[in-house]
Amino acid sequence: MARSGTPAFSQLLSRRRLIAGAAAAGLAPHLRAETAADGVRALRALPGAAFAGDEQRPSLRGYDGTVPGPTLRVRRGEELRVRLVNELAEPTAIHWHGIRLPNAMDGVPLLTQAAVAPRTSFDYRFQPPDAGTFWYHAATGSQLDQGLHGALIVEEPERIAADRDIVLVLGMPDEPGSPQVRVNGAIRPDIAVRTGERLRLRMINASSARGLSVKLEGHAAWVMAIDGQPAEPFLARDSRIALGPGNRADLFVDTVRNPGTAAAMLAGTRDEQPIARLIYESGGDVRAPARPEPAPLPANSLPARIDLKSSLRAELALGRGAPLDPAGPPLFTVRRGRAVTLAVRNAGGQPQAVHVHGHAFRLLDRLDDGWAPYWLDTLVVGERTERIAFVADNPGRWLIECRMLERSDSDTAVWFAVT
Repeated sequence: MARSGTPAFSQLLSRRRLIAGAAAAGLAPHLRAETAADGVRALRALPGAAFAGDEQRPSLRGYDGTVPGPTLRVRRGEELRVRLVNELAEPTAIHWHGIRLPNAMDGVPLLTQAAVAPRTSFDYRFQPPDAGTFWYHAATGSQLDQGLHGALIVEEPERIAADRDIVLVLGMPDEPGSPQVRVNGAIRPDIAVRTGERLRLRMINASSARGLSVKLEGHAAWVMAIDGQPAEPFLARDSRIALGPGNRADLFVDTVRNPGTAAAMLAGTRDEQPIARLIYESGGDVRAPARPEPAPLPANSLPARIDLKSSLRAELALGRGAPLDPAGPPLFTVRRGRAVTLAVRNAGGQPQAVHVHGHAFRLLDRLDDGWAPYWLDTLVVGERTERIAFVADNPGRWLIECRMLERSDSDTAVWFAVT
């Protein structure tokens, strides 16, 4: 059912879609979460936090006092145990964005758990079934944009043919006088590289309502995974990708320039601005032969086919802000294991980011019953109706959250039930 060929993110941009189309030397290091005596990693949600290499700012909030919070790493299939300790003056919870986890661990107050009250804690425990680039953040958009977010990396059991693994958390925290895109909390950091390396760049758009178009000058960029799920590798046209709010992309980049040179990483939705640089240090193998095209990343356990003909068909009409009503009826109810085809209609025309919890989905073609050859968990829907499909294989009550771009106060939330 999948289309042949490889997708190009520039095509998605031309159709006015913003979808996903160990830190390096020179970047502030990612912190490791504290480990309690019982083996649970403690994450403290704190008022007042600091960007990388900066002083504490009262307007920010951060996990363990930093923005972004500690990078969490776990191998696929291993149990992740995290204790959220709420030291804020208001309730909070953690959503594990893109993870197909048990419903009780999804971190949605009123729907999957009670909000974590001030001066209390909650233990999250689950085994991520998929290797890839994911992230964690506060369940509300306002707390997310104030700094409560961080990267979650689920590592493959197999060795990956990349010399370095670099996490790049792209954020624009809601902080006075700071409109720039920050990379791992820093403004325009330098990423030290050496000639002849193959880099794995894990890019995360850690914003609630801002889309980004990211370009790496002078380097070919192979798109290896989108929203944490491996894709058939393809070259990003013009070395540019589009990341809607919450989207991720894994890129393989070969460092082919000479020592002493630099290459800019640019981002923006209208006017591109430099957000980081690759700085070539001395050393490396300047005479190394060109590397072959990268092989696909190891596949995760997602279905090879989706039975569209017998799928449950539903429609989601995007509106202008409707709060979650867990006591009301679900958008739809589906038996576990059945496919769902969901038409997402945006009558208002203002692009909205739509995130489906607990499942990865395919974007269906407009002209036939095939689908794009990659998986997503977050999609920006413009003026047209988009159709997505997934297998409802995760029981529970699952959120679909929608938010207008550039409008963090426009949340709409519905839920569906898998029985």
